[in-house]
Amino acid sequence: MDNNAHSLKWSERKNDVRDWKKGIEENKIGIYKNWQNVESAPIIIKDKSWIGFETVVLKGVTIGEGAIIGSKSVVTKDVPDWTVVAGNPAKVIREIPIEER
Repeated sequence: MDNNAHSLKWSERKNDVRDWKKGIEENKIGIYKNWQNVESAPIIIKDKSWIGFETVVLKGVTIGEGAIIGSKSVVTKDVPDWTVVAGNPAKVIREIPIEER
């Protein structure tokens, strides 16, 4: 997810549901959503990495080369190259030795 989808400020998100509903009713999903106050940052996934089922990766995170992310983890910070991470929030479980790469 490369964005928050909603501002953290109520005054900036107070019309989100109404605007989204209007788009659905008109078969123009998302057209009325005001994205101006929504923060966004790219997610970078490097080569040889593996991300388990139902994992959530937040905006601005880089998944390092050869990294393994355990299923259902919530990745809130950058993941170093050649590490195994898991949990909520995801934490380094171990490094992957050179002979296992």
